[in-house]
Amino acid sequence: MLTHTPVRDPWSIVALILTGAALGFFFSLVKLATSEGVPALSFVFWYAFGAGALNLVYACFRGSPPKWTPRHVRAYFAMAVAWIWLPFITISFVAPKIPAGIVSLIISLVPPFTLVVVLVVRTEKFNLWRLVGMLLGVAGVLLLVIPESSLPSRDMVPWVLLILIAPVGGALGNLWAVTLRPRGCNSAQLASGTLIVGSLALLPVVIGVDGLWIFEGRFSLAHMAVLGSMVVMAAIWYVSLEFAVRSGPVFLSLFDYAGTLAGIGWGMLIFSERHSLWVWGALVLVMASVYIVNRTTQAVQ
Repeated sequence: MLTHTPVRDPWSIVALILTGAALGFFFSLVKLATSEGVPALSFVFWYAFGAGALNLVYACFRGSPPKWTPRHVRAYFAMAVAWIWLPFITISFVAPKIPAGIVSLIISLVPPFTLVVVLVVRTEKFNLWRLVGMLLGVAGVLLLVIPESSLPSRDMVPWVLLILIAPVGGALGNLWAVTLRPRGCNSAQLASGTLIVGSLALLPVVIGVDGLWIFEGRFSLAHMAVLGSMVVMAAIWYVSLEFAVRSGPVFLSLFDYAGTLAGIGWGMLIFSERHSLWVWGALVLVMASVYIVNRTTQAVQ
């Protein structure tokens, strides 16, 4: 049985909004680092390894380091595939190709995609309004890829379609964060174990594809972006896993609201991005999608 409890505590909502804003900032960090020459796979490795190390320190400080039983390792690996490999490898490759605000907008489709996943595996009941919300999110994506003037260049359309892999991974991770979580495993343990397993399993691929970038050259904005991503994602992972348990797999709509809006704002501030009316229309549809999906999600007994 999966349950969804709406988040009403004011401090919890503030935490979600701030973490969502941090996620929007992370998308700009990805673009900054990879645009300045950090290989995409190396960026994913370092962000995951660094965020995992920070959560490991916190878990040990609490006296509960991650466990390494077969069940725990299976959960770590599955979560790594869903929440590290699928979304962030995709984002790291695509981020230099499209505006950071568009990346944020696509990521906000995680709740509707999560709805599809939980309905397919029959962990929650069908609801017509949730279907309407999901279709609004799809319509938002279509506004990005169909009109000729929606994107700065039509060459970006394949990249926008490719980055849809990211919310699919996020949706799977949302489900598995609840269904695969070992009994008694707290968020710091799950975050540290998943991030460390995910980064170390990725390391041979990183070395084999383009070699591991080890902070070469003079210290620059790219180096700062990689280090900043470790801190930002350490916090995001912990908070996300905390609310996954409290809210269920169709969760964190405020997180996605804030992440999308902040991502667009950070992109405009850092990269001087400007968007067409089609993009703003897509934003409205996606935000409506996230709102409807969250408001109509019910507990399944």
